[in-house]
Parts: sequence; C-alpha cells; structure tokens
Amino acid sequence: MYALLIKPKVKQTRSGRKILATITEFGAIELAGANISQLRRELESLQSVHQDLVVVACGGDGTVHLALNSLPDMQIPVAVVPLGTGNDFARFIGIKNPSEGLKVLSDGCATTIDHGVITLSDGETRKFVGVASCGFDAQVNERANRYRGPTGTLKYLFALLIELSKLSTRQLDILISGEVRRSERLTLVAIGNTTSYGGGMKMCPTADAHDGLLEVTFVAKVSRRVLLRVLPKVFWGTHVKHPLVTQTSCTTIDISGEAFPVYADGERVGVGPVSVHVVPGGLRVWQAKPATTP
Repeated sequence: MYALLIKPKVKQTRSGRKILATITEFGAIELAGANISQLRRELESLQSVHQDLVVVACGGDGTVHLALNSLPDMQIPVAVVPLGTGNDFARFIGIKNPSEGLKVLSDGCATTIDHGVITLSDGETRKFVGVASCGFDAQVNERANRYRGPTGTLKYLFALLIELSKLSTRQLDILISGEVRRSERLTLVAIGNTTSYGGGMKMCPTADAHDGLLEVTFVAKVSRRVLLRVLPKVFWGTHVKHPLVTQTSCTTIDISGEAFPVYADGERVGVGPVSVHVVPGGLRVWQAKPATTP
C-alpha cells in the first residue's frame, strides 16, 4: 500500500498531476494530514490495516523531511518521486527524475541508510536525511524560504547574494563525539548525512549515508571577498581545499553559543543550541540502485 505525501504545489502543474495519476493507478492513497502530528496519526491508522505500507514523498527534500518525521515506525519504508525544486536526497539515492521514481515503485526494493537526529535545548527532536546547518547557510535558507521569485538553485543564489552583503560570524562552542572541543568564530557549520543541499551544493562532498558517520564542514571567519571566491566551488565540492574550510567525521556533535537558526533538509528546525547524532541504518528507503554497503 502506497501512502502519498504530496507537496501542495505539485498539484498545480500539469506534469505533477500526470505523475500523481500514474501513482494512483498503483492503488495509492493520498495522505490528508497537514503537519507531523496529524500525519503520524494517519499513518498509524493505515499501518494497523496495511502491513506493507510505504510512504511516498512526492516533492523535494522538504517533503522527504516531513515524511521521515511523520513515521510512527521506522520500519515503514520511504520512497521518493522527485517533484520539488532541489531534490538533493533523491539524487543521492539514484533517482534523477519522476520517471525513475515511478520505476522504483514498480520494481525497486527497500534498503537501509543512516539518518541524523537533531535535539534542541527544550528536548524536541527532529530527524533529517540530508544536511543540517547553522550560520551563513542556514541564514541563506531562511531568506530563500521567504523569497518569492525563481525556484531551485537560482532561488538559493539570490538569497546567498543578499546574505553575503550582511555577512556575519558567530562565536560557537563545539563538542565533537564527546571528546574534542573547539571554540571560535565561525561563518557556518554544515553537518552532512548526505552530500548536498540547495539543488546540488556539495557542502559535505564525501558524506555517505551508509557509513554510520556524519561529515561536518566548518567555515572559519572569512571576508566577503574570500567567501564569494570560495562559494562557487561548493558545486564541485572543491571548497574543502581552502585553508579556512576544515572537516571532520563524527557520530555526535554539540553546538552552543550565540543564538543561531538551525535548518535541516532545507527546513527550519529551530534555534540553537543543538545536539546532533547519527542513527546508523535507521531508515528504510526504496532506491534506484543496490545499496553500496555489504
């Protein structure tokens, strides 16, 4: 049984309606919930009747994020039909377009991958599959989500240029895997379960959701000129060669200090401080290609 979680804008396009009509032919139903708690109750009810339940995220990374956090049981697999603007997670699991997403529904199979968990200071938690961030990139996300204009990567570039003109850093205290401490002014911190966000920006270029680790990218205090010179390299992942960009891998990271917005999968999670950890093999997804893990 396929339960469809559909990004509202998808229904407003002819191509989107055509894809949804095709999925419906598989015997799918559309979820009606408007938020995480409503969707979770709805999925609990469906799961009690359909033991083979699969949640199909019809949208982009934000829709996948909503699906993940609405699951009442992590044994329920998630499938993706990329109909959003960025679709970074879909590309990571080998699904380049809606047609490939449909093909996976008809002849794919579920495999396990890692996911991250963010814990806010009030104890609230949020799961994520892609990249979590704070600092400059989260501020870009915040502006991009409010921006009315071009979509996809172009939207992020417009937001980026505006935030670049207001560039600031934050004093952050960081604890890595409960052992290594660092305290400094940073432009951004990105925590990757997978490689990219924003429609192909490879901020954590070697992150792998099969290795049980999070890849963390730190950008130190930089000038506008340096940031402007380094940022285009994010699309190739070569920004990590700059001396002011450092990386590490870990299972947990705690970030505190000056107040900062926190984003994950392009969605606003809350305000720091935060604690982030990885759950190895915690999510079942339908992939377009075999898992790369043993």
